[in-house]
Amino acid sequence: MPASPDALLNALLRLWASLRAAHHTFWTLHWQSRGTGYYGDHLLYQRLYQARVKEIDRLAETIAAVYGSDKLMALSAWEAAQRVLAGIVAAPNPGLRAAESILHAVNAANAAIGSHPYGVAVNNVIAGIADSALEAVYLLQQRYQ
Repeated sequence: MPASPDALLNALLRLWASLRAAHHTFWTLHWQSRGTGYYGDHLLYQRLYQARVKEIDRLAETIAAVYGSDKLMALSAWEAAQRVLAGIVAAPNPGLRAAESILHAVNAANAAIGSHPYGVAVNNVIAGIADSALEAVYLLQQRYQ
C-alpha cells in the first residue's frame, strides 16, 4: 500500500528538523571542545556541522520543488528542530545521538516514499544524507567508543 503524500511531506519535514538540530549540536560541540585532543575534536565537529548546511539547503529545495515553498515555515521548522534537539542533548553522547537522529529520520522518510511520482529523486536526496550521517556515526564512534 503506497504511503500518503502527506506522510512523505511530514517525514521530510522531520528529517529537515533533525538536520537542523544536528547542525546546531555539532556547531555547539565545536565551540565546547576542550582537553587533550581538543583541536582534533574542534575540527571534527566543524566538518560535521558544515556538512549539514548543504544537506539542510538541498532538502529544503527538494521539499519546495515537490510540495511548494509554503511548506517551509521558519517558526514551525525551528520548533520541530528544538524537539529533536531536546532528545539529543539529553543523551550521554550528544554528537553521536545527533548523527543517529538523522539516520532514524532518513529511514522514516524512505519508508514514506512509496510510489510517489518523485520518489526516485527524493530517495536520491535522502540517500546522500544517509551516507553522510553514517560517516558521522563512524567518525564519532571511532572518537568516543
